[in-house]
Amino acid sequence: MPMLGPAATIVAANPKTQKRVQLMRSFKMWALALASALTLPALAQADTGVYLDGAAGRTEVDDQGLDDSDTAFRVGGGWRFLENFGAEVGYADLGKMSEDVAIGGATASVSADGFYAGLSGKIPLYDANNGFYVGARAGLYFWDATGRLRQGTTTVRVDDSGNDFYVGVSGGYDFNEQFGLGLAYDRYQAGDNGGDLTYGTWSVTGEVRF
Repeated sequence: MPMLGPAATIVAANPKTQKRVQLMRSFKMWALALASALTLPALAQADTGVYLDGAAGRTEVDDQGLDDSDTAFRVGGGWRFLENFGAEVGYADLGKMSEDVAIGGATASVSADGFYAGLSGKIPLYDANNGFYVGARAGLYFWDATGRLRQGTTTVRVDDSGNDFYVGVSGGYDFNEQFGLGLAYDRYQAGDNGGDLTYGTWSVTGEVRF
């Protein structure tokens, strides 16, 4: 859990190095998927230019003694400077996770949100103006987290911030040259000092192209 001080004692901390290695492996895998988009034939090329996108769904955490889920969303935009390949920026709110603690009936919770910046790839599976597509994204998530430990009328609050990797895959349908809907799965890492949390998020996505 991304907490320091008194709140850190309520969860079992795994070695942070192992978390980093696992996340780097995921990042490299999706980076290869993004790079492969550049080598696709011309009939599977997305339009270049600016786009806006958003997603809303459910995020889950089962990590560091915390097992909960909440609503999550993100809004952002990007620029495809090459066919199938571009850059993205945006804001992602990962919701609030809570867990009862076997210490005097206390409740621990953590909420996380922040901005992201990374690379995105999109591969249309059609050669007309509409059809199915697959995509991938990866980059850095600049998170802010607030941890709270409540017992009765007493609340201990700890704020933390940092940056970690995120990766994601998606698929969907483009209805025309300007609009598409899809389904995405993203993994965000947030936490510090041996208390990293891994957020797995399923969401419905939408994209508007200009």
